[in-house]
Amino acid sequence: MPDDPTKTKEDRKFVSSQQEYEIDDFARKYDLSRGEAATIMKRYGSSRSKLDAIMAQRFYG
Repeated sequence: MPDDPTKTKEDRKFVSSQQEYEIDDFARKYDLSRGEAATIMKRYGSSRSKLDAIMAQRFYG
């Protein structure tokens, strides 16, 4: 759920490393531990598209 309900589209572009459910969703999506997911988010930033590209490269590249 976005922090500001009027900005749902903009909010989905980013993964919040401060929200535990966001870390859990990211970890579940890519079959990672919670720690691995948090580390990847910290290292590469919160851009959902960038994180998805990095994870795709990890699996397919």
